[in-house]
Amino acid sequence: MEQIKILCYALTTFFGIENGRIVAEKTEIVIHPEQQQIEINQEGIFTIIQSESDSILALEQWEKMYHWTENDTKFVKELDNLPVKNFTITAVKTDFRPHLTFSYTNKEDLRVFGIWYQEDKDQFSINHIPQQNIKTKNGKLEGNYWFFDGKKSFSFTVEPFLQMPESYKKIKYPITELLTGRKKE
Repeated sequence: MEQIKILCYALTTFFGIENGRIVAEKTEIVIHPEQQQIEINQEGIFTIIQSESDSILALEQWEKMYHWTENDTKFVKELDNLPVKNFTITAVKTDFRPHLTFSYTNKEDLRVFGIWYQEDKDQFSINHIPQQNIKTKNGKLEGNYWFFDGKKSFSFTVEPFLQMPESYKKIKYPITELLTGRKKE
């Protein structure tokens, strides 16, 4: 299996924004084989700020994505094979919740997300990477791979920042704090 080309927890990768600063603490990926659709839901959007230029860059990236239609921000080229792409952001309390949906015509199109289809077994699989803290109720872990039934909808979550070093926790800012100009105490 190949490496994941689109990192589902890094919001900027969907738009090909270089040096992306905006990521999610938790990302849920839902695949609906019957509808040939994939949904990506994120929560706990944050950025790491070490300098004033980091703040400026993160704000520019947020603006480019938040107003993606007005800014004519395009999805990354790797997603060109997906005929329908949608991106919305909902404000929920002190968080923003990005929601992406994509439709696909060929199960191999999911490879860009690191999701593989094995026709002979009629199952999907993803790499098991312990640092990503993958959780699922309908997958089966065998060796280095999670396997899912190819006929049913399935989901999994990734939380790659659970074991973040203390030094990064000190400079981690929820995107809402960056947007309002509030500083950590």
